[in-house]
Amino acid sequence: MNKLGNETLESKAHRMIKEKIQCGEYQAGQRLIEAEVSRELELSRTPVRKAFAILTVDGYLEFEDYKGVIVKNCAITKERYIEMLDIMELFLIATIDKIEAKSLPFSNRRISDKAAEFFHLEEATERQCMDYQLWFLNEFLSYAKNEYYLQVVNKLYDDLLEFAEPDVFQSAIKLFDKTLDNYVGCGRYIEEHDYAAARATVKQIINERILFIFR
Repeated sequence: MNKLGNETLESKAHRMIKEKIQCGEYQAGQRLIEAEVSRELELSRTPVRKAFAILTVDGYLEFEDYKGVIVKNCAITKERYIEMLDIMELFLIATIDKIEAKSLPFSNRRISDKAAEFFHLEEATERQCMDYQLWFLNEFLSYAKNEYYLQVVNKLYDDLLEFAEPDVFQSAIKLFDKTLDNYVGCGRYIEEHDYAAARATVKQIINERILFIFR
């Protein structure tokens, strides 16, 4: 990442607009006019225009016909987080169904080893907790041989890291030790062909997170 003193005008515009969205100065639904933002940031219109394009790809802005560039309602609220959890549950259950239906070989070794690796961390950062969670999801879902599942889940976690409200982000972190045990247990059940128990463990993971967020 460029140091602030060396950043380009485009990256400066991107950073400043993003900060204004994150702090609420630019609010969801607000129309951003290129000329006005340029004057406000004391930058030319070209880097602002490019920043608009990048922030649209990043999910902060969207383009609406007859309105132009609009600040997107991108915050991951409790309700949106629950929707994300429901999608993850659906994909995990479908993967277990496919493993059972096709009698796919499954080894829990990689999952157990990854869990041991996490527990050996002296003090895991929030980012590490999220990265490990995503690894376990990708490991399980890889057995479905469905790129769509992987793309959706990875996008969900990107959004969670970028847009989650503080209480939502903390709820995703706080239960991780217990969730990790459940992932290992789920893998063990699949390895033992106890698919009903594996599905029940997935539901337990999701339900515990939903209950936690409303405490």
